[in-house]
Amino acid sequence: MKLLYFAWVRDRIGTAEEDVALPDGVATVDDLVAWLRGRSPGHAEAFAELSMIRAAVNHEHVRLDHPVANGDEVAFFPPVTGGSGKSSVRVQREDFDIGAEIEALAGGNTATGAVASFVGLMRDFHGKETLRSMTLEHYPGMTEREIGRIVAEAERRWPLDAVLVVHRYGRLTPGDRIVLVAAASAHRQPALDACGFLIDWLKTRAPFWKKEEGEDGARWVEARSGDDDAARRWSAREN
Repeated sequence: MKLLYFAWVRDRIGTAEEDVALPDGVATVDDLVAWLRGRSPGHAEAFAELSMIRAAVNHEHVRLDHPVANGDEVAFFPPVTGGSGKSSVRVQREDFDIGAEIEALAGGNTATGAVASFVGLMRDFHGKETLRSMTLEHYPGMTEREIGRIVAEAERRWPLDAVLVVHRYGRLTPGDRIVLVAAASAHRQPALDACGFLIDWLKTRAPFWKKEEGEDGARWVEARSGDDDAARRWSAREN
């Protein structure tokens, strides 16, 4: 079994990865965490507070009751959030419910007066070519950290109550949801501006790569200069 550690989990343990044989009696991620606590003081410190730990098994976000087996790759990392503590970043293969996500973002906070959101969908064409599917590849660990930095920058620029970024990866077909970006604020303009900023920066700074499959076969999509121009306009505003 390969264990991967990211961000401050890695720093506390003192290594980015290690290979272990599955111990007797360890059947779930929770069991594995309990066993890891006894490996060293660094492991004990890293896993002292479970509410601050997220896990992935074979590149899938999982709950602590998820089963593990020899041969699995298990990653541990902190939740990626912006500065307010109310923001969330998720990179996942599964679909998401737009209404439920926005309700969870804004619900319960009577100071929030506006939520701006953007949903990216897969279209069925690129130029004149008809597309059958698109596969999104990303760099686990780095992806979450980069999006987290973008969220933190948005929270530095605007008075936001919360931010949500949900980005899918894997194979998608036309009509599938790809990304949800939402920003909540007391007033509409900060929410609108932050939402635009987030999606523009995501297009250029988050490490995702697209492979499209169409009538003429499959190809990797090159970066577009227009995306860079959209991101640069926010730098001009900052100055």
